[in-house]
Amino acid sequence: MHSRFRLALGIAAVLAIASGEARAQYYPGYGGYGWGGWEGGSTVGGDMARGLGFYNIGAGVYNEKTAIADSINTDTVIRWNQYMWLSQQEANRRQYARMLQRQNLINQTADSIQDRLRNSPTASDIANGNALNVILNQVTDPRIHSSALRMAKETISSDIIDDIPFENASEAVTLSLNQLTAKDSNWPALLRGDNFAGLRKAYQETVARALDEDEREDGAIAPKTLSDLRAIVAQIRMKLNTIPASERGPQFVQAVNYVKSLAGMAKMLQSPSVDKVIAEVEKVQKTSLGNLLGFMHTYNLRFGPSRTPEQRATYDKLYSLLGPFRDRVMKDSGIEQKPPLARTNNHPGEFFQGMHLDHLDGKPDSSTPRPPAPQPQP
Repeated sequence: MHSRFRLALGIAAVLAIASGEARAQYYPGYGGYGWGGWEGGSTVGGDMARGLGFYNIGAGVYNEKTAIADSINTDTVIRWNQYMWLSQQEANRRQYARMLQRQNLINQTADSIQDRLRNSPTASDIANGNALNVILNQVTDPRIHSSALRMAKETISSDIIDDIPFENASEAVTLSLNQLTAKDSNWPALLRGDNFAGLRKAYQETVARALDEDEREDGAIAPKTLSDLRAIVAQIRMKLNTIPASERGPQFVQAVNYVKSLAGMAKMLQSPSVDKVIAEVEKVQKTSLGNLLGFMHTYNLRFGPSRTPEQRATYDKLYSLLGPFRDRVMKDSGIEQKPPLARTNNHPGEFFQGMHLDHLDGKPDSSTPRPPAPQPQP
């Protein structure tokens, strides 16, 4: 399911002097393929990479001159968004099946649940976030250009944002990791050798454990499971580093990129630490519905179950805005007439290949100098 947390913006801020007071502004990062901030900063070509916000938190600003930005181009973003969106659809189907099992609804199917959530949700469907998440899935369909979110200009107050119980959409990531690693044949040739057999098995078992924990009703992956995933990746990395430079050919590069995928996706399972920046949300007086959706897309977020009367009222308000916006987007894009996306054999490794492993581990990237901190403008 989802690891639950209260999330605020974690992208690096700069200070600008405006009307006599300092005002926070935000960098989308990575050459512009991230979220533009609560005040609606633009993105390059309107493209946003799902989950990219996780790598901005605590990592400083990465501009268009870094290797990271160079590796994340529009085509890479498109393929990554398609990969993660399809993983989320599989996570949704599994969630609906669990709902049927828990409620003993033997005469219904997962498709019938989805149809109800889309077209005639109950008050409970809205309150638990499922009806809102269905709309979120629809408007972030990769067949719809992400610039469509700019058309959602309805005003959202900071109070509403503060009342949303965001969740990390971790199940889509655990499913992807399981698909990538469960079969030995999916690992690159260099990592299929007997000398990596023990680490392969340990990683496969730990991913299976994470998926089991993710599918429980509370949806919380145990900290030890996340720690074990990171530790095994570190051991694989150390073993790779023992290979002499003279023997590092194309297979070595494939193995390193695979390890980067494991490290990067494992980081997406973690709830980002935002305690130092959570106060920024309080400074935002209002934003747009599109900025909220862009924020959730970039940070791989979902609507969690409401727990208080205030949260339920917030969800009722949001649903009244999201429904008409979804209808406009679906009509204007002609999405119902477009062929459905199909899972391909594209490996998500290309999304991470320009990132340094230290960075994916949550450490500063020692190989890429950070740009100087922006200075206040006179």
